[in-house]
Amino acid sequence: MYKIFQQSKNWFISVIVIISLSILFSIPMFRDGFSGFFKKFMFFPINFFSNLDDRFDNKKEVLTENRINKDKIAVLSLELERYKDLGEENSRLRELLQFKEKTNYETISAEVMGRNPNNWVGSFFINKGKNDDIIAGSAVCSSAGLLGKVIEAQDHSSTVMLITHPGFKTGGMLKKSRINGIIVGAGTNRAKILYLPVDSEISIGEEVVTSGLSSIFPKGIPIGKISSVFKSKTGLYQYAFITPAADSYTQEEVLCIKE
Repeated sequence: MYKIFQQSKNWFISVIVIISLSILFSIPMFRDGFSGFFKKFMFFPINFFSNLDDRFDNKKEVLTENRINKDKIAVLSLELERYKDLGEENSRLRELLQFKEKTNYETISAEVMGRNPNNWVGSFFINKGKNDDIIAGSAVCSSAGLLGKVIEAQDHSSTVMLITHPGFKTGGMLKKSRINGIIVGAGTNRAKILYLPVDSEISIGEEVVTSGLSSIFPKGIPIGKISSVFKSKTGLYQYAFITPAADSYTQEEVLCIKE
């Protein structure tokens, strides 16, 4: 009996649903809405995959554009570095020109080609030589001051001994007190001035220049500044260490003073 009741109930519900749908489909607004929904539902996979292809194409275009833009940025970065280097070179050349005008000596400009790997010894090579009127003994300067002297001149290149080289020697003078001494190399970015009067007062930081008591080095070229002062073992004179005015390891262009 219960089974019959359930079957009757299900049949009744089915009839009600069919009648309800018939009534709803008889209404134009519902019928058109359902038709539109059905079309969207049926065409959704086609539209989805079609749009997916467009998305992949767009992504490919974006990636290609990004690669092109990266290449352009790399080129512009190189150009920027080149202009920066040119600007720095122009600045260094202006400083050398100002030094040349200030010293009022005839000079020959040259470029540093290489350096001795032994920092303690101290020497470098320039791209000018005998064919450019450079001779052994010529003073070599940067815009900051004295770097050294030419010790060997080839036809198209020369070797420069730095003022820090143990074999370097010239006359020097304390700019303020006008006390004279002998400048010698002390290795690794240092020089010394020897034979200063034992009773003279020497100030740390006082500037040292060439004394002019040499046919090679004109008077008044900056050498460096006093960093420390000592008495000799004999107690007969004082000597002082000098920090060079010109950094020989960062120079790219130099001036050779003609004898």
